[in-house]
Order: sequence, then C-alpha cells, then structure tokens
Amino acid sequence: MRITFITTNKHKFVEVSQLLRGYQIELEHLDQSYEENHDTSLEEIARNAAYTMACALRQPVVLEDTGLFFEAYDGFPGALPKFVFATLGYQGIFKLLEGESRNAYFKTVAGFCMPNGKPILFEGILRGMIAKNVHEANKDVMPYDRIFIPEGASRVIAQFSIAEKNIFSQRAKAFTKFGQYIAENYA
Repeated sequence: MRITFITTNKHKFVEVSQLLRGYQIELEHLDQSYEENHDTSLEEIARNAAYTMACALRQPVVLEDTGLFFEAYDGFPGALPKFVFATLGYQGIFKLLEGESRNAYFKTVAGFCMPNGKPILFEGILRGMIAKNVHEANKDVMPYDRIFIPEGASRVIAQFSIAEKNIFSQRAKAFTKFGQYIAENYA
C-alpha cells in the first residue's frame, strides 16, 4: 500500500522508513508543513492534521506529532519541544531542570487517514531522563537525542544506531502499531 508520510523532519522519515520495511507499505515522503494547534493535545493535532491532509491530497497519509514532558513541570514542554529547544537551547533546558527531577518522557501520536475517512491514531511512549550534559554534539540527530537517556539505558539516544533506536523509541512503538494495523486491514 502506498502511503504518504508528511513531515518536515528528515530524521523522522529515515527512522519510520526503516521501521516499516517489514510491512507491505510503500512510504513516500512529503516535506510539507501542516496546521498544528498547540493549544490542543498531541492526539487532536495528529487527528486534525491527518484528516485535513488526506482530504487535501486525496490519498492515504500518515503523520505524527511528538511531545516531550518533564516530570518537574506538568505538561511542559508538551507539544512544543522544538520551540523550547529553539528558544532556550541546551543550557536553558539544563538550567530549567537544575534542582528538579530530570525524569521525562516522549510521546508520539501517529495519525493515519484515508481521504474523507476517519483518522486512526497510534501512540508510543518512551520514559527516561534528561542528561546533565550534551553528548554527540556533532552527530546529525534530533536535538533531544543528545540529552535524553532512555529508561534502563546508560547512554543518550544519539549514542544508539537507528536500528537500535527503532527497537525502543516512542516513534517505533507508535509506527509498529501502525504497520500492524495496515498489515491486518489492507493486506
């Protein structure tokens, strides 16, 4: 089945492409933004965007929204991790967590929709903690991968290969559920 994955983030496309190789999915990348109302939940963002984009493109689409949640701050940064990193950077994030719990979790909600269909959501969560310093500063990865240590691990995500990351990441969990859904319903 041919499905368009809508994301402006090349790292997400690479991860998801590798993850879905075992399923009968021909994933096409569309580097395009879509409306994200960050006053709503990750679920609402994914649901609304998937429906809108599937109808506009007249083809099956999948997209995702990922949030980061610090235990020390209820719901923050939530759906705004990119904005928080862009405005505070690593030093600001470290300062924000100084003397606070460093526990955090990522949550990914993938939204799949057929044109004029009902969006279907798939969720994945990865618990862990924020490191006290930046690792792999020159590696081409997503910014939080340099400071997020998954639960049970002793190194940050950036120190894992994509194949290793696709075993445990929140995105892998959400898109594995998506791949299984496609295999069960569209094979």
